[in-house]
Amino acid sequence: MNPSFDHDSPFNQIVASYHRARSAVEMFDTFYRHFLDKSPEIPPMFAHTDFPHQKLMLRESLLEMLMFAQTGSSRDEIERLAERHRGLNVKPEHYDLWLEALCEALAKHDPEFTPELEQLWRQAMRKGIQLMSESAT
Repeated sequence: MNPSFDHDSPFNQIVASYHRARSAVEMFDTFYRHFLDKSPEIPPMFAHTDFPHQKLMLRESLLEMLMFAQTGSSRDEIERLAERHRGLNVKPEHYDLWLEALCEALAKHDPEFTPELEQLWRQAMRKGIQLMSESAT
């Protein structure tokens, strides 16, 4: 066992939560169901979406966002994601709705999800969301 590995670090708690939640195959379906219901502006953005592919992209994006929050790496990937979103007319407030839907899906599919863990998720995701929001303007 690696003595420098801290299971209780915020980053490791988030990664463990991610793995617990995604082990439920419905996690990403739940996320999109919640997200699409958040605003009438959202469903048209997904009108021609290949959802199996979109769910894979979401999985990758979440990992990129986590890496960016932890190390600052993946900045280029986050900026490219923001550029794609700008082309879809994603507004900064849509990112807040995205984060709400993510937390709702995690709460449903991570059996160890707590309000404290939700705050860790929100803090981690806000760093990437802030970068994307700044890139969107």
